[in-house]
Amino acid sequence: MPAANSRKTVRDVLIVLATLMLTTVTAVTRGQESPEEISLSLGDYHFIPDSIEVQAGRPVVLTLTNTDTLTPHNFTLQDAAAGLDIDTSVSAGSTSVIEFTPVKPGSYTFYCSKKLLFMKSHRERGMEGTLRVIPPAAD
Repeated sequence: MPAANSRKTVRDVLIVLATLMLTTVTAVTRGQESPEEISLSLGDYHFIPDSIEVQAGRPVVLTLTNTDTLTPHNFTLQDAAAGLDIDTSVSAGSTSVIEFTPVKPGSYTFYCSKKLLFMKSHRERGMEGTLRVIPPAAD
């Protein structure tokens, strides 16, 4: 009988170890979620698309491309409570990549804050959009 008990003990230990390893791999995998990749065009007083949706807690890689040949633009998105503090300039004809992770679900306005003297700002001319942050997916 002692040999049977020792086999059962070894089997139980192996089951416990396998369970712990699976739990650890699952936890590590969740913490390394791949970033959401989004492209946004800036030009002629608009953003395309003008509405984007991302998930709270998931990293975002945002590629900004200014399609204008002369006019500089920027991407401004600021809400400290949501973990959003972005103000990135994009020169005419160039591309900029930014990374951020929104932490709070909600709707947030992004815009271009550029303005020429004695003229309406780009935002006043309609250059704004909405970032919608949805709750994280249930496991």
